[in-house]
This record gives sequence, C-alpha cells and structure tokens, in this order.
Amino acid sequence: MKIIYNEAIDFICALTRFGFRNLKRDPDYPGQKEIEQWCLDYEKKVSPFLLNDIALLSEKTIMITFYMVIKVNENPQIKTVEDFLSFINSISAKTLRDDLIFDIFRKTDVELSVDSIYNIIVDEGLHPEHNHMDEAEFIYGILQDTENFLSRLKITYSQFYNQIFKESKKTYEDLIEKKLEWHNQKFAEDTKTYLNTLGLKSIIGALKDLESITYYFSFFADNDISASWDSRLIIIGAGTDLRIIQQSAKSKSNLFFSCLGDSKRLEIIRLTAQRSWYSTELANHFNLKPATLSYHINKLVEADLLTINLGENKRFYYSLNKASLEEYLKFVSQDLLGV
Repeated sequence: MKIIYNEAIDFICALTRFGFRNLKRDPDYPGQKEIEQWCLDYEKKVSPFLLNDIALLSEKTIMITFYMVIKVNENPQIKTVEDFLSFINSISAKTLRDDLIFDIFRKTDVELSVDSIYNIIVDEGLHPEHNHMDEAEFIYGILQDTENFLSRLKITYSQFYNQIFKESKKTYEDLIEKKLEWHNQKFAEDTKTYLNTLGLKSIIGALKDLESITYYFSFFADNDISASWDSRLIIIGAGTDLRIIQQSAKSKSNLFFSCLGDSKRLEIIRLTAQRSWYSTELANHFNLKPATLSYHINKLVEADLLTINLGENKRFYYSLNKASLEEYLKFVSQDLLGV
C-alpha cells in the first residue's frame, strides 16, 4: 500500500489550483512557495479567454473535476495527460450528461430544475465554500447544453496542457519525485497517524479498511486534500507536508518542554553540555538519592537528550546529545514561531 503519482490526476488538480489562484490561503498552511510563483508566472503569460474558461471550471463547480478524477481512477490505462485527453475526446455529450445526472440525483428519471439541483447541493453540503445558487444554475446550464459545454471543456483542457502544464511539469519533475518519496516514507512509517494528521481521522475510522482506498499524490494540488468515498480514493497535495511537519513539531516541542519542566533536568543539561558526568557524581551535586536522580536521568535518556557511555571503573557516564538538542530547538521554532 503506497501513495501513487498519476500525471493525469495531477493535471486535473493543477487546473483547479490555478483556477483558485486568487483564493485566500489558510495562513497556518500557506502551501508551497513554488505553486504561488507558478500561478503568478503563468497568469501573465496566457490569454484572458483561457483564464476565464479555467475560472468557470474551477469556481462554478468542482463536480466536473471530481467526475474526471473518478474516470481516471476507474480506467487504469489512463496514466499520462495524453491518455486523459484521448479519453476526454472519446466521451460523448450524452454519456457526460447521463453520468452527471446520476451523480447528482442517484437516479436518471428526474425532472431537472435549478431548485432541485440547489436543494441537493445544500442538503448534502457538497461544496460549502461555493455560492450554491450560482453553482446550481451553472450545473443546470451544463445539463441543458452538454454538447457545447463538452466542446469548450476539451478546448480548455488542451490549451491548459499545452500552454501551462507541459512546461511546468518539466520544471518541477525533481521536486515532485522528492516530495512523493517523502510522503510515501511518512505514509509507510505509520499510515494511521499520517492520515489522522491530515485531518482524515473520523472518515478513516469509519472506513477501517485502509487498503481498500487508492491514495493519489498531486504536486499541483498544493496543500489541499480531496476525497471521494464512493470511489474509495484520496488525493493528497504535496504541500500538506507542512501539516505533518508542524504536527511532529508540536509533539517534539511538548516532549522537550516536559523534560525541562523540572529545574534539575535543566541543570543536568547545562552540566553535561560541558563534560561527561557519572551518576554518583550527579547525585552528589544535587544532594539526591540515586533512585531520585535516576528518575530525572531516565526522562532525559528516553527523550534522546542524554547519551550513555561506559567509562573507567565501569561507571556509566552521561553526556548531552547536542545534535538532538539542536533538533528539538528546531521543532520548538516550528511549533511556536512557524519557522
């Protein structure tokens, strides 16, 4: 079980992220600076007509995006953007319309109206960040004239690929590979913790069978996480690594402050930073019983702040693990300062 990179899905996510380029980002999770720069660079390069079409696909409804992602997930042969564009060109207007009607209403024999679509969007809380009535009107328009919409969709996808994505993918190829490797490492170390940290705790708990889910990685999804539970798929943006790092920082920071919550342990750190001390020597310094000192020493050893070496006369000497202390201080900076 691992996180998969599929270029077609990354392409679909890239179009959506570019469409939302002016959306205010969460200050706690600002995303990747590379994506911010990517948006700024290409906004100046492409025509206002293409920008408008991308905005329509992104801002009015996310349903089309999810429809396309699900189709890629259902067709293992779709791996590249070229595969995806070929697939799009093979879809008929009737197929798209029938699929969308079923996705919205869960049945095909329905009387379409803006109000009926609006009620479903509101009742199911599909896209809470959108204007529901605008979205309902847009979807209704698609269903009334699917052929023209599909034609426009094909042109938009093709232009976005040729004018923006193709060059971008080459620019970020190495970074995509490194980010994917990092996420898969964290995913393999502790899958549940990884998913819980990304905010998927309640849903993962309900599903239980984590192996029934397909996990996709998208560099251009930035810090977003998307999921379709009917299709058993999750898309994890590359920028979500910041959430995991920050969560790790909080855990490490809490452990560090817990160790320093006693003045004696803080003093032990100061002393062992200068030279190695053996246990009796430390006990005498603090005028403590060996058992009491052992409690404090064990706290610091468990936190990897002290190293133990066997010295002369078979004494155990304790030294400060300076590398570990420096690592803790980095986590504290991340946790408290967002550095």
